Amino acid sequence: MTQNNFYIQYHNADKLEYFPTENINFNSLISEIILDDSIQKEKAWIYTTKKTVYKAKGGICFLIVGKTENKIKNYYLWCYFRIEGYEENFDEIIAKGKGQDLKRPILLNNLPYFDSFKKFCGNFGIGFQNINKHDFKKILCSYIKEPFLKYNREIFIVKEIQELHNKMLLIKPERKVQEIARLIRNDRKIVTALKELVNYKCQFPNCNSYIPDKNGINYVEVAHIKPVYQGGQSIIGNLIVLCPNHHKEFDLKPPTLDIQNEYVISGILNGKNFEIDLNNNYSYEIEQ
Repeated sequence: MTQNNFYIQYHNADKLEYFPTENINFNSLISEIILDDSIQKEKAWIYTTKKTVYKAKGGICFLIVGKTENKIKNYYLWCYFRIEGYEENFDEIIAKGKGQDLKRPILLNNLPYFDSFKKFCGNFGIGFQNINKHDFKKILCSYIKEPFLKYNREIFIVKEIQELHNKMLLIKPERKVQEIARLIRNDRKIVTALKELVNYKCQFPNCNSYIPDKNGINYVEVAHIKPVYQGGQSIIGNLIVLCPNHHKEFDLKPPTLDIQNEYVISGILNGKNFEIDLNNNYSYEIEQ
């Protein structure tokens, strides 16, 4: 569960006078409602004005519905989904992704820690918010079907890198003169994502460099094939994850390239032929 971030969105049915799922009679008792719990992809699940949703991509969001029934305010877990994208509609942000309704919404009122959780959420007046710091998230997660919770992080990173690549195509290095001349690259996100994609391993063929940091993560760097000071962009095909030694080799004596595109980089470095498959997942063992 440590690989996921968890969020909630609250739907006040009393105020809105409709349920989140279409074609459900609003006068029905929620305990009598049966929903279609099939997996739905790229669906619009929630509407929010909270811009924090932009930072929640890849996380799981639970939708909680509140409705007064028989003079008691009841709260139900209605659905959950993986936040995969957004749309903007006037002053609202629509969060989309893969998810499912629960076949029968779950009454939360009498579950352990719920009163504390409701208080943590400002009696659900905050709207969209992160719930990682409250133990009630574990209870909410118990209602997620196991295949859904298993998440291929690599698929998400690849998609994120492609989106960042498209943005970086529009960004040129900006030279600013202060006490010294320096380049503002604006590429931290794509650099971080590339390191994670290759599992913090040098992409140069047959390199087993291992320099662990205090958390045991292998130290690597991201090099530009065409240097930034020459106008090189931080995009796929011009970025490569290298150990410090290979990075220094690239800097001191740039390689002679035969092929350079989004898929392959090949050429000669210090008299040695090399070919790097940029789509390789680099699953070889690191010698420690």
